[in-house]
Amino acid sequence: MVPSSPASTNHQPQPHRAAHRASTLRQFANDDEEIDEEYELVEFFVSPEQISMLRKEASKRDRRKKLSKFFLSAEESKAISQETIEEINNLFDGSELIEVRGVSKDSKKQVFDAAHGLATTLEDAIEKPVVVVDIKGFAVKLYCPWDDEEREGRIQLRTSYKPGQWMRKAKPIRDNRGQIITGEDGKSIKEIPEY
Repeated sequence: MVPSSPASTNHQPQPHRAAHRASTLRQFANDDEEIDEEYELVEFFVSPEQISMLRKEASKRDRRKKLSKFFLSAEESKAISQETIEEINNLFDGSELIEVRGVSKDSKKQVFDAAHGLATTLEDAIEKPVVVVDIKGFAVKLYCPWDDEEREGRIQLRTSYKPGQWMRKAKPIRDNRGQIITGEDGKSIKEIPEY
């Protein structure tokens, strides 16, 4: 029997599905006494290795009783109010990692979707990236980086990425038949591809 789609063969959710998220930052520009609202798309990416490191940091803080926790009421387990968003934002001002308990108390099967929906709602409301770090039971651990880089207690996300670190390999130019074009010296002519 052939599976109907590639998604049906993969039963595990992608661990970094919510980690790769585009955040919208608002900037206001004054052009001839008119205020135009501009949206600039900023990419915020947290790799699976960084999420693993954040999980370890969250468990360390939880063991030392330093992890900030927020308990959702039964009414807010599916849709959260503006007051709750403000309280969670205040917790993010004090700590980059927090735990929200009571997410989707009605249905255990919907906790994953509710946790990612909560992160998206918080991200839109506070206009900062919010990443789901860990989901256990009805509790979700969230990460929201601070803007101030010199702030004491800031979590350092280690990465080996450096802009301009890798250059594309020069490839030989081909004609319309796919044959490599050679120069006058008999060697292939190479150029770095643009894509």
